[in-house]
Amino acid sequence: MTVTRRPLTRDELAPLARAALGPARTLTAVARVRGGSKKGVYRLFLDDGSTAVAYVWDPAEDYWDAAPAAPRDSFSHASGLDLFSAAYDRLTALGIRTPRLLFADRSHTRLPSDVAVVEDVRGGSLEDLLHAHPAPRHGKVAVVDNGGSA
Repeated sequence: MTVTRRPLTRDELAPLARAALGPARTLTAVARVRGGSKKGVYRLFLDDGSTAVAYVWDPAEDYWDAAPAAPRDSFSHASGLDLFSAAYDRLTALGIRTPRLLFADRSHTRLPSDVAVVEDVRGGSLEDLLHAHPAPRHGKVAVVDNGGSA
């Protein structure tokens, strides 16, 4: 079965933006962001010049075949708000800087899917950072002689 994929519009995302960011700001535009293959990722543009990012877990936004989730299988279909929230909680508890979670909703009242809105962190992609600062090659380990015996 092929699912018709159509990006969400500003009007469709406006209730989510209002709930997540408050009624004082108005959603002026949205742009679907590359890279979300298991969820829709949208940059939300607001009338005060700020932005946020919305994640939408909807079957129409998922480009992978749905298979039963198997938590112990590293190749299972691991996606969704529950896993996202658990990862966010774990990373922040460890003190790892992650985009701040502004809103999460499982009620399906604003959109017919689970959604989250996070702070928009600009500055390039992870891919760009990895190209600019590649990891050291294996086998090139610095050896420090401390003068002691092993």
